[in-house]
Amino acid sequence: MKVKAIDGKRAAGARLLAVVVQHAPTEVLPVGGWVSEASAGRLMDAEGGVWFMGDGGLAVERLVCLPCACACWEMTTFRDGAEIFREVGPTS
Repeated sequence: MKVKAIDGKRAAGARLLAVVVQHAPTEVLPVGGWVSEASAGRLMDAEGGVWFMGDGGLAVERLVCLPCACACWEMTTFRDGAEIFREVGPTS
């Protein structure tokens, strides 16, 4: 996995990426380039999913915009290689 910083600085998302790899199952991690935004503490994967550290580094959360007419989002929480929570809702 390659991580490129979108602000042109060194990829500060390395710690978050390590937490993502630790907690998310490998089958949900897209292949391809990832980008980091150090100031916001998030990573964007190759499929457009945005990853955040959750629960003080004990879990990770992935936010995905769903391809539906109502523009819903899906937030999935992973811990220790398993999905532990999923929520879907409208953007507005």
